[in-house]
Amino acid sequence: MRAWVALIILLVLAAWVLQDTRQSTVGAPSVPISESSVAAAAVDSPGAFAVLHGDDPAAALQRLSGPEARRLREQIDSACRSLAILELDGRTEPDPRRDPARQELSRRCADMPVPSMDVRTSETPLPSEPDERPDPATVRQALAQLYHAVKPQDLVDAWLEAYRLGALPQAQIFADRRLLLPGEAEQLIRVVLDWRECAQWNACDGDSLMTLRVCALHGCEPGSDMRAAWHQALAPRDMESALAIHAWLDRFQQGPPP
Repeated sequence: MRAWVALIILLVLAAWVLQDTRQSTVGAPSVPISESSVAAAAVDSPGAFAVLHGDDPAAALQRLSGPEARRLREQIDSACRSLAILELDGRTEPDPRRDPARQELSRRCADMPVPSMDVRTSETPLPSEPDERPDPATVRQALAQLYHAVKPQDLVDAWLEAYRLGALPQAQIFADRRLLLPGEAEQLIRVVLDWRECAQWNACDGDSLMTLRVCALHGCEPGSDMRAAWHQALAPRDMESALAIHAWLDRFQQGPPP
């Protein structure tokens, strides 16, 4: 009898360990999101670091000029705009997963002008489903556009245009041969864009404006970096798909032109 009891206990413990291991590995890569080797090179700028990490981004931004200042202003506006989005959505109730990021953003954005809510979105119309029989010449043109897309909005537009035309080789991108719905195609490329942008600005850590924006909008555990924040915000399958898109885009844009 004692042997049977001991065996049952061992089986229960083994099942619990296996389940815990599976839950901890689904959608959670063991390495952080790396800098894209084809996106713009990482910016090693004390001024950019001060804007994205400092207590007074408004003052830090005033010390910069040119394209770097304009792009950083876009990041500030995007982060500070999340506070207005929460207000407009009525998500103002206390939330321990969002409140730390929301409070930190409120402090850092206090001296910034209220960002415009007129945000440019993709100009590519999305159908209910992508074309099933795309024209080969059109496919090559869409993939060539995606191949050369580096700037953030150019990448989003090119990805969505390739999706709309049925040009994306989704069977190659996703190990589970997933076929994205239109809303999923747009959401996931914007997640990948977050990873690329934060890597370029050396701002994927939990204290950057870029990560605070994600945590304020979606909630995250204290100390989460950009990868962890999106891992908590996305369903496991969506996280796996975002990682697959990130990896495929790097391979595709490093390879020979289509």
